[in-house]
Amino acid sequence: MKKRSSTFILVGILLVGIVALGVYLFNLYHQPLGQHLALIPRVTTTAPFGLEGATPSTGQTATEPVVAADSASSKVCGQSGAFTLLIIGSDAADLRGPPGSDLTRLARIDFSRKKVSTFALPRDLWVNVRNLGFQNPFIIDTTLGKVYFEAHARSVKVEEPDKMTDGVQATAQMILDNFEVTSDHYLVIDLSQLPVLIDAIGGLPIDIPERTTDPWIGMVIEAGPQTLTGEQLKAYARAIPDSDFARIQRNNVILHALRLKLLDPSVWIKLPTLYDQFKQMIVTDLSPQQIFSLFCLLKEVPKEEIVMEQVEPEWTSPGPSDSLLWDKAKVASALKQLDLLP
Repeated sequence: MKKRSSTFILVGILLVGIVALGVYLFNLYHQPLGQHLALIPRVTTTAPFGLEGATPSTGQTATEPVVAADSASSKVCGQSGAFTLLIIGSDAADLRGPPGSDLTRLARIDFSRKKVSTFALPRDLWVNVRNLGFQNPFIIDTTLGKVYFEAHARSVKVEEPDKMTDGVQATAQMILDNFEVTSDHYLVIDLSQLPVLIDAIGGLPIDIPERTTDPWIGMVIEAGPQTLTGEQLKAYARAIPDSDFARIQRNNVILHALRLKLLDPSVWIKLPTLYDQFKQMIVTDLSPQQIFSLFCLLKEVPKEEIVMEQVEPEWTSPGPSDSLLWDKAKVASALKQLDLLP
């Protein structure tokens, strides 16, 4: 009897341990992978950086992601509602060309409507950074792409992911101050590690619209269907033989090809291993659950519900230090159409 009681006790302890482990893993699955953004509510200011026709804002405070009151049966990939994701791609250690982020996009992820909208911000837009506290030297305004670089360079953190977090925090605050868009979450990619990641998934099948090269990338990317290696993809993404507006269009081609690649089941099964191998190149405050829901959404969203917009060249004019002034009214109108502004 005593032996039987001991067995029950051991089984009970084992069950408690299994439950405790399950709770622990469940919490990890829902735990953000990075610290949340801490944005200071925007205050009303004049807007000397936009073109004529811009109207001052009455201010906007940081808000929680919109969550629709849908039933569990109406959820898509286990999620409902929508949130705004700030996406940044940069190689802060690359000294070729002007420093700064190579890719800055706002994405509206809408699970309830099965829709993904992105808005690309050119790196040369002239923006106000007076609220960021850039000292030594003191900077009041600069180009949009350089904000990430300046914050990264001024960071007192030791680890690279922490420096990247400081960079995206400053960029998110700048976007709120200048564009009135509140970023709910963020994703930062260290482009210096991109080639190894692309090679790990077998390269990227892509259809290049036209032959591309410039002295910066040091290679020629021929037109036509092909599979790019990691180094070729990085070169194609960073090439600027014409303008940053055209580079945004080339990045759209890359994003479309990446979406198709990520739909490949052979890539899906590699995700846990890939994350463990490349987690140092990605900084985000999304949880594992949210990340897997995003991958799931890629399969659910119809092609026509993936919208990619950008600041158009005709909305800009020459600004200080080879920058671009921009028409705030037209940019705000485009952001509203994508539900990035209320």
